[in-house]
Amino acid sequence: MGKSRFIELMAKSMGKTATAKELAELNTFLEQFPESKKLHQVTDALKGNTKQADATKQKDISTKLEELWYKIKNTEENSGTLKNKVRFLFYWRWAAAAVVVLGIVSGLWYTRNTNRTDEAAKLVEHEARVPYGKTQKLIMPDGTKVMLNAGSTLVYPETFSKNTREVSLTGEAFFEVTHNAKRPFFVHTNKLTIKVLGTVFNVKAYNNDKNIETTLLKGKVQVELKNNPEKNIVLLPNEKLLVANQPQTNSQRSGDLREAKIEYQVITLPIVKVDEIKETAWLDNRILFTNELFEDVAKQIERKYNVQIVFESQVLKAEQISGLLDKESLQDALRIIEITTPFNYRMDGKMVYLSKK
Repeated sequence: MGKSRFIELMAKSMGKTATAKELAELNTFLEQFPESKKLHQVTDALKGNTKQADATKQKDISTKLEELWYKIKNTEENSGTLKNKVRFLFYWRWAAAAVVVLGIVSGLWYTRNTNRTDEAAKLVEHEARVPYGKTQKLIMPDGTKVMLNAGSTLVYPETFSKNTREVSLTGEAFFEVTHNAKRPFFVHTNKLTIKVLGTVFNVKAYNNDKNIETTLLKGKVQVELKNNPEKNIVLLPNEKLLVANQPQTNSQRSGDLREAKIEYQVITLPIVKVDEIKETAWLDNRILFTNELFEDVAKQIERKYNVQIVFESQVLKAEQISGLLDKESLQDALRIIEITTPFNYRMDGKMVYLSKK
């Protein structure tokens, strides 16, 4: 049954002009849609068929109508005028009731459909996957800007809920969150959740990296560790949080949080120019590294150039290297590193093999 037919049957029911077949049709609709029974009760109250709602007002109306009918019987000269007034009162009453019904029905229909649309939108999730060698810009439903690095995946809803804004990240992303104090923004990773109101920060949470990094550039964020939810870490601008990402093994290397059995560490970044912040160099398609393990830099090279690097020498993995890779080709990038760290390389398609020279 359509909305217009339902309104028509309700109006006929109120005006007591509905046939038995139409009343049966209305009852069938009410049984199928229980939420409409409340509306039916309202209309019954308007008709005076129920003791709910405005019982007192209904009684007053009935009393006044009886007084008018009494005057009709005792006043012949004005009987025609009074009858017209009474008839007008009745017509006005049913017309007003019909308007109320139309308003209520339209409101219920709009609210129900809007709520269903909102709920359906929340259930619809988008998944942005960025392959190696690429980056991608996104704008969230609230206007928040996100830049995804190579090899990253971001899951977000069609529309955010009324109370929170939540996304899930695997990989690396740079966020410029639209400020909304009433709707905090949450970034979920496999090890931690970042809560913000409106700020600028970078999250690096690749599954195969030793650490998860959260670097705050502007505003303030609160980080909750999933394996220790009672521990909330607050970051201020120019601070970076390192959280151990993988289980400890017997082959941990210097500088690894797992080696020192530290769950997390907050460090203050050196004061440098914006284009010299290594944590966000990838936004300009660059790799900036200072005294970092060759193994860790190799992962960044893999993502930037869409290749897979194989170390044929374990010693080479532990070499500490420094440098800047910008718009160089992969071969030129390897030659730059080779200047300070001698090694041999050979390429087979997208496979790059490194060995000690």
